Amino acid sequence: MSSGPLAPYFQTVGDVADRGVPDNTLIKDDLSWRRWERYCITAGTTPWRMDRAAHSGADAAGFDNEPRLFCGFLLWCYDDIHPLSKADPAPKPENAYALVCGVRRVHRRHNVDMVSCKQLSAVLKGLTKAFIMENGAEALLPMRREPLGPELLRRLLAGDPATSDGVKLGSGKIDWFSALSLCLGAMFALGGGTGFRKSEVALPAATTFDDRRLRRSSVFWHIDGTLHSDPSLELLSSMVPYRDFVVTKPPRSKAVQDGTKFGALPIYLSFDPSERANAAHWLQRLEVQFPCHAQERQARPLFFEDAKTFRPMSHGTVDRYLGLLLRSLMPEAEPVKYSFHSSRVGFASAPLAAGCPPATIQAFASWSSSITTRRFPPLLIIDEFDIAASLATAARTFARIKRRQGA
Repeated sequence: MSSGPLAPYFQTVGDVADRGVPDNTLIKDDLSWRRWERYCITAGTTPWRMDRAAHSGADAAGFDNEPRLFCGFLLWCYDDIHPLSKADPAPKPENAYALVCGVRRVHRRHNVDMVSCKQLSAVLKGLTKAFIMENGAEALLPMRREPLGPELLRRLLAGDPATSDGVKLGSGKIDWFSALSLCLGAMFALGGGTGFRKSEVALPAATTFDDRRLRRSSVFWHIDGTLHSDPSLELLSSMVPYRDFVVTKPPRSKAVQDGTKFGALPIYLSFDPSERANAAHWLQRLEVQFPCHAQERQARPLFFEDAKTFRPMSHGTVDRYLGLLLRSLMPEAEPVKYSFHSSRVGFASAPLAAGCPPATIQAFASWSSSITTRRFPPLLIIDEFDIAASLATAARTFARIKRRQGA
C-alpha cells in the first residue's frame, strides 16, 4: 500500500482521522507524546508500541513488559509535572494519568489497541493514597468556578460605580462605547443569557478564525414578526421591548464537532433596554455602532478587539479584562474563583433555582451529556423571579406572534 496509484489515500488516513479530533485533545495528546518520547529514549526503547502479539497476550513476555513500561511512565510523569494551580500543594495523580491516556489515544488513532493495564490502575490508586496522606483528601477536590449570576453580571456591566465609564481599569480607563469594551460587554451579557462557551465567542491561542466561533451572520433579528439577517440602521432603531428578539445560531462546538445537534436550534433573546445585562440590547448597540452588511457578515467575527482590523477577540483578552473588572468589584482573593466559564455556570444555576428540569437546562446550554444538579451551586433565590418574569414575558410574546400568524 506504500506505492501505486492509491498510495496517497493510504498515506493520508492518519491525517484525516486527526481532523475529527477536537483541537484541545490534539494539543493534550501532543504534549503527552513528547513526554512519552523523552521517557522511551531514557528507557532505551521505541515510543511506538506496535507489537500486537504483546498487547493481545499471545507473547507472554511482551504482555508482561508493556504494562510495566506504562506504570513506569505514570510514576515518571508524576515526578516530572508541576501543579496546574498555584493553590495546589502538589501535582494531582490524575494529571499524570491523563498523560498516559494521551499516549494510548495516539496509538488507538493508528489502529493499535494497547494492552489492558490493571496494574496501571493499581499504581494510580497507590499514588492517590500517598497524595492524600501527604496533602489531605481536600486537595484532590476540583476547583469549581463560582457562578456569575444576574446580579453580579449587572454590576460587571457598568451597574456599579467601580465599573462605570471613566473609572481606571488596569493601565487605561473604562469606556463602554469603545469597540473593545462594547464587544466585551456584549460577550459577557450573551454568555450570561445563553451559556455559550468561551471558545464559541472568542479565539483560542494559535488557532485561526472559523465557523466554530460566532460571526455576524450567526445573529438574526426578529423585528415586528419578521426575521432579518441583515437589518438596516432604521430597522434596528425601531425595535420594541418584549416584542422583538435577537436570534443566535449556535456554532460548532467541542460538544458536537459537526454542529448538527444544536446548530439547528436557534436561541431567542428578548429585547429589553431597561435590563442592564440584556444581551439583545448589547448586541443591538454593537450592530448600530459598528454596522456590517452583505458578505462581510460571513467573514467578520461577532466580537473583535479593535474597529480597524476587526481582529477576533482572543481568550487572553477576555481573561485579562474579566479579571480586571472583577478585581474592581471584590476583594483581591475573590476574582480567582471566577472565569468566563462562570457565566455558563451561572446560566445553568439560575434556571435550576427556578425549578427548571436538568434535561431542559442541558438543552439550553448545549451539553451533549446528561447533567446533574450537583454540578451547579445555587444562586440567590431572587434570581428565580428574574427568570420567571422573563419566561412569562417570552411566553406572552410568542402567544401574540402565533395569534398574529394564525390571523
